[in-house]
Amino acid sequence: MVSLMKFLSVITIINIHHFALAFLHPTSHPVINFPNPDLHHWQSTMLMLINPFNVPPHGEFRDDHNNRNHYQQLSSYSLASKLNVLHDSGVIEHTHPIEVVGHRGSLYTALENTSRSFLHAVEAGADSVELDVFLLKCGNLVVFHGSGGDERPGLLHLYCGIDGSILDYTAEEAKRTLTFNKSYDEFGCGPTQITHPDDLATESLGQEPIPHYCYVHTLEEVLTTLRDHPKVPPTLSIKIELKGEGTAFPAVQLVEKLNMMHRCHYSSFDHSRIAEVRELSPGALTGALFADDVPDDFIQRAIAVGASEIHLKYDTCTYERIQAAHKAGLGTMAWFRGPVGMKEDATSKYHDVGNEDECMYEVVIRTGVRSMCVNRPGVLAKLAEKMQRRINWESAFYLNEEKKSEELSA
Repeated sequence: MVSLMKFLSVITIINIHHFALAFLHPTSHPVINFPNPDLHHWQSTMLMLINPFNVPPHGEFRDDHNNRNHYQQLSSYSLASKLNVLHDSGVIEHTHPIEVVGHRGSLYTALENTSRSFLHAVEAGADSVELDVFLLKCGNLVVFHGSGGDERPGLLHLYCGIDGSILDYTAEEAKRTLTFNKSYDEFGCGPTQITHPDDLATESLGQEPIPHYCYVHTLEEVLTTLRDHPKVPPTLSIKIELKGEGTAFPAVQLVEKLNMMHRCHYSSFDHSRIAEVRELSPGALTGALFADDVPDDFIQRAIAVGASEIHLKYDTCTYERIQAAHKAGLGTMAWFRGPVGMKEDATSKYHDVGNEDECMYEVVIRTGVRSMCVNRPGVLAKLAEKMQRRINWESAFYLNEEKKSEELSA
């Protein structure tokens, strides 16, 4: 009887703790997280029976479309479970700095793939920025993503509200005539941060008008800005994703012309482009990109084309894959989807994390991945700084303890 009373007391304390955390640290997303992966399955089951408002490991307490609170066990909706990094799985904590890569820059504060977006990523603490390039019919490389997925990239319908592809234009035509769709949800910065040539939209909000910057940039313009801007450290690296056909040779040629070989890396879902880069520039750092279906021989495929890194989608970079890549001498990076895809994942797929909040980033970091290409570089940079402070503190603590032990034994 006494044991039962003690157990009930513990349950009460745990429930109070959970609800206190919920109110003190609410997320800004539709899903309010109450993960508690330190509990074993039988403990979680007992807690659920006694108090249905308590949430077991990777469960959720959220509001559905009918505004009714409901509970759902998330064994199949847990990112931590999918990546095999539950707290009780024996995964070793990260002991090295994580590289923060701004996906298309800092796309929640400025239009993606623009110099402004890349500079914002630097200000937010990014170590690297990632961008997408196409070779246009004029022979110039431009920085652009477009819709159409990896099968037909560069389409303009959603991005610019017109039919066609970026490949239909010269660089000058694209810069002069294409404007970006302010209502497109993929542009996380929102309509007030998207400029048109004759548009002073921010004046109505009582703000200084934003100088027009939302045009299709050439790769040379972006690289020159990141090389010469006084606020960009010389350690910043640029990850160039080769989106379109024929991009490898001119990209390597341009990087060499600008003397930025030590700062530019290359990646592609088309691994033949990686092989071409390595043939043109044997010392170049290259990443083999993989989508949802990661083949069993992904390491062998990467090594076969001379890739120095493996880039996996954030929810496919399992602990086992990351460790296997490191064992093979390859670097690793987790890449995140764009804003629309990440919102979809956070609201309907993975309910133990928010939409690129610290919780989501922490889960991915637990796999041991070395770099993360994210849409919110500021959030990851702050988390990485906190983690590094903890690592430094722990190192100093253990060194101090060893010193004390040596003094006692002397």
